Amino acid sequence: MRDYSQLYRELSGRIKDNSASVLNRYRDDAFAKFEQKGFPSKKSETYLNSSIVDALNAEYKIDVDRPAAAIDKNGLFRCKIPSINAVLGFMLNDRFYIADDQRQSLPEGVEFCALSDAERLYPEVIGRYLHTLSDRSPDALTALNSTFVQDGYFIYVKKGTTAQRPLQLINMLLSPTPLMAFTHNLIVVEQGASLQLLVCDHAEDGVDLFASKVTEVVVEDGAQFEYYSLENTTRKTNNMTQMFVSQRDSSQVAVNNLLLLNSISRNQIIADIDGEHASLFLGGMLITDGKQEAENNTVVRHNKPNSTSNELFKYILDEQSHGIFSGIIVVQPDAQKTLSRQTNKSICLTPEAVVNSRPQLEIYADDVKCGHGATTGQLDQEALFYMKQRGIDEDTARMMLLSAFVQDVVDEIHLDVLREKMKDMIDRRLRNDHSHCEDCFVH
Repeated sequence: MRDYSQLYRELSGRIKDNSASVLNRYRDDAFAKFEQKGFPSKKSETYLNSSIVDALNAEYKIDVDRPAAAIDKNGLFRCKIPSINAVLGFMLNDRFYIADDQRQSLPEGVEFCALSDAERLYPEVIGRYLHTLSDRSPDALTALNSTFVQDGYFIYVKKGTTAQRPLQLINMLLSPTPLMAFTHNLIVVEQGASLQLLVCDHAEDGVDLFASKVTEVVVEDGAQFEYYSLENTTRKTNNMTQMFVSQRDSSQVAVNNLLLLNSISRNQIIADIDGEHASLFLGGMLITDGKQEAENNTVVRHNKPNSTSNELFKYILDEQSHGIFSGIIVVQPDAQKTLSRQTNKSICLTPEAVVNSRPQLEIYADDVKCGHGATTGQLDQEALFYMKQRGIDEDTARMMLLSAFVQDVVDEIHLDVLREKMKDMIDRRLRNDHSHCEDCFVH
């Protein structure tokens, strides 16, 4: 394994000099934690089937001096999903950009900026929330992120504000040589506020890349937050995403992760339901082939009574690809009247495709309704035969059946334009069209 401890010792001065200063407060403690724990192995229950740690062994460059790219922020990137009407920002490796016209169109009461700018503009908010959730993580890869990270993005929706337009963030990895990029992001949705956020991951083709992203999300009393992510990168792009969520009384949170193309990805969500009458939806859909590996790892902790959570993950795996689902629901003793459900269903299109599924419950209260389940099977041959008998060719029939299999996850997208766009992208992916979003372009 590459010696990241020695690498940090060599680079620590330059990292701190070129970092958002607020992140330096946590850096040395995180490094000490990382050194103590070391990289997790597959003997660890949390990483039992994952290959994400193996992907860290490459000789990636880390641009600690963070030279500003010679770009025009007003023309770098556009996403033309028809009528989505989102306010667009983007991360180019670990630098946040927003065009002038996009900043001017931010809804009143909404901030969308770099974390390094937020520590100057909103020091009280940053001081109150940053690292309050991620510092609880015992994961060495969270500590690795906090050791090397230098910036990220910040979204702040003020009390009582309804963001009339969704926000969209493009994560773009661009480098002529192998690169590792770290970001630490903070999202705060205050009391009675609401926000819809779409995050799209794209990457330079033909280059080994690794993204480590930690995102903290605080959703206060009566607030609503919807998060949709689309990972459509390359077969040489690895992604480690860790999201930490805390939601309060009567809040509503929906997180829906959609994956079409990658190398190795681990998507981890740790959600604490810290309020009564709160609701949480976690969903995910992935389509893989070749030697792709994709994992959803979830922890949902019901800490207060009268809350609900629902998890729904659907996988379609072809060729030698590998899908992993590991989820645990914890109901604490005080969390009576909890209603929770966890479901993972997978279709393997070849004998070589592999799924590891581990749904789990830990219940310490007696007045609850909780359930979990996992199924893995093959395409319904009887339904396929029925459709062929009615004149539908086999390829079209297969695509229709597979598209229908993941439809209930797509239906949880509440942005109508995005939902229709995803249906089209899924259909193209099922036809082995690996092209990126054709409506996006990079200057």
